[in-house]
Formats: sequence, C-alpha cells, structure tokens
Amino acid sequence: MTCTVKDPETRRSELIDAAEELFLANGYEETVVSDVVGKIGVAQHVLPYFKSKDGGIHTNIHKRFITTSLLVFLMFSAVLSSAAAQTASPEDIEIVDLYSDIDSADVTIHPEVHLTNITIDAELIFEDEVLRRERFVIDEAPPDIEITKVVYWDLANPGDGYYIARMTLTVAGSVQEVRHHNFSHGITEFPRVYLKYAIPDSRGVSIILSPKTQLGTQAVLTDVEYMLVDGDTVIYRICDYRVNVMQATSLSENWNVRLENNHQYSARVKIKVPSQGQGDSIIAGSADFTAKDDARITELYRDETGASATVEGHSQVPFVGDIVFTVSKDNEIIEEIKKASPVLMSDDDETIEVIWGSKLPAGVYELSVNLIGNDGDVVDVLETVIESEDVGYNASATSATSPEETPGFNVYGAALAIMAIYLFRKDR
Repeated sequence: MTCTVKDPETRRSELIDAAEELFLANGYEETVVSDVVGKIGVAQHVLPYFKSKDGGIHTNIHKRFITTSLLVFLMFSAVLSSAAAQTASPEDIEIVDLYSDIDSADVTIHPEVHLTNITIDAELIFEDEVLRRERFVIDEAPPDIEITKVVYWDLANPGDGYYIARMTLTVAGSVQEVRHHNFSHGITEFPRVYLKYAIPDSRGVSIILSPKTQLGTQAVLTDVEYMLVDGDTVIYRICDYRVNVMQATSLSENWNVRLENNHQYSARVKIKVPSQGQGDSIIAGSADFTAKDDARITELYRDETGASATVEGHSQVPFVGDIVFTVSKDNEIIEEIKKASPVLMSDDDETIEVIWGSKLPAGVYELSVNLIGNDGDVVDVLETVIESEDVGYNASATSATSPEETPGFNVYGAALAIMAIYLFRKDR
C-alpha cells in the first residue's frame, strides 16, 4: 500500500478546506472528525500530530468556518434588505389625493416606508380612448413625506362630455394602486365660487375669489390650497382653511422656499367648497411665471457728508446686486460710489451707508440712487436733491473772518468793556 507523505502545512490546509465544506453542507454540530479526515483520505490518528505541531487545528478550522459563515450571512442579509426595499405592499404607499379637469391634474402619494423605483402612469380617457399618457418616475421616496406630481393635458380641441383621469401607482414593477377621477367638460355647471384670477410672482401668489351672483349675499366657506410647481413636482404648498367668501375676496400667500433666478415655475391654486350630501366641489387654476430677483429702496438719508439707503428684498430669489450713489450738479457728475448689497430675500432689509470723498460746498445737488440686480439690470431708482449749507467749506483757504461775517462780535466786546470799567470804578 502506497503512503503519500505531505508536509504539515499542506495537510493542514486540506483538513481546513474539507472541514469548511462539511460545515456548510451539514452544520458545525453534525460534523465529526472522522468525516473530515475521511474526506481527504487520511487516518484519524494524524489529527493529534497536526494539533501538537500547529497549536490547535480545530480552533483554526472553527475560526475559518465562522468567518465564512458571517460573510455568507451578510451577503444574504443584503440581498434580503434589497428585496425588501423593492417589494412594497399596498399598506406601504398609497394615493391620498387626485384631482383633474380638462387642463391639468395633480396626484399626491404618501409612502409609509422608504421606497425606490416608483412610477405613476397618468392617463386621460374620453369615450374609452386614451387621449394623453404621461409617466412620472420617482427614484426615491423617504417615509411619511408626501409627493405631488402635476400633469398638463394640453388638449387642442377637447370635446364636450365626461372624462376619466386614471393614475396607476407602481413600485419596482408591481402595481400597488389604481385611482380614477371623473369630471365633465362643456356641460353647464354652477360652481358656488369662481376663481377670477391668479397672479403669481417671485414673492408669492395673489388671487381673487368671487361667489356666484345668484347666491346673493350668502356666504360660501372654502378651503384654498396654494402650490408652487417646479416642472412636474410641487415643491411648496400652503392652505387657507374656512375662508368666508361673501363678495369678491382678495387672498395672497408668500412662497417660503428659495427660488432660482430666471427659472420658470408655475403656481397652482385649488379651491374646495365642502358640500353636504354630495362630493366636495373643486375648481383649480394654474399660471406660469419666471422667478426674478427684486428689491426696493424704502428709505434714504442724505446730506453734504454722505448718504444711506435702506433696501428691502421683494423676491424669494436671493438679491445679491449693487447700489450706486451718484452726486451731480448742472448735469456734471461730481462723485459716484458703488457698494455691494447684502443678500436679501422677501421682507429682509438692510441699510447701506456711503461717505463722500469731501464735504459738498454750499449749493443744491442732484442725488440718484440706482439698485442694480443680479443680472446687471436696474430694479429700482430713487432721485432727490441735497441742499448743502456748509458755508465754512473753504475756511481753511481764506483769511481771518471779517466783521461782516460775524456782525455781533463788536457789540458783545463793547458790552464786556463797559462792564469791566464799571466794576473797576466801583472797587475804587
């Protein structure tokens, strides 16, 4: 019988590999020493030899098995976590609001857990025909944060009749919910209030609501929702609840988010009129605007030594422009000072001060203050005059003061002389 002799290190590696394979297949507790040595074709009596030479082969085998098992466990856990993140149930996410008319629709989803790979398919259906289809892709949705998407149908010549807006919510290819909203177009309806107009700008949005004339002086309670839309996503919303509309009512709200200069946004307004016994009546309107930086000069102080101007921000686009003070006389510029404005947003105000290079001589001067915007455009101008009464401006270059310039000096001097003489005589 031929006996192959291997060095201890080689034999040790074979035993560890064999033990690891058996541990993974049968489990650590179910694996015995005879199984290990039998797998590589050696006698069991060789184990003490390796143990005595290397100081604990069983311990090494056990450590390697634990390490391998841990790696397998972590990989398996990662796979399970990834699968869990991609597998959602209807309880994890839902459509909480949906509205549509012939112009546009908005849909709001609410995830209960962190989800990825979300899609919303929006369809406008008329007489069983899909007129428009739009898909929203949401890469990631944090838990408990609502996401609202807006779609504009852009129909050229919509027909009269009944329409259906259908929203299909999908997570990782699995449909979670399908929601419908029915509405009519071209059919006479009698809303209790009208949205007369909505005017948005970089600061906020202003609207006018008016009740239906047939209602007379009957008040209508409404809930008004203002939305700021960037592309197809609502980035800011605020609501006014239980607004009493008895006559033409003006309302406004400011945006409380920072806007990007020269970027196009849309303001969307939804008016909900609660109705007893029937569904709430909702009307909506949208208007686009381009965000621009804006500010105003609200106060100005000036004299022959300098000037100060208070500037107030009028936009949610950060104002980082300049303010220019120009002093002139008889159409000739005497001095011009340019200073950077502090960063301003809506209702922020700061005062900018300047000092002329030298005092202005006596006379009347024109002062022009120009507020320059982020793009170099003039956003506000304030013009006024400076009346300088600095009669001593050239005193350092002239001779001593003449009697005509101080007519009271000789009178006071004579009076003091007479008093001194009187006291001198009295003492004698």
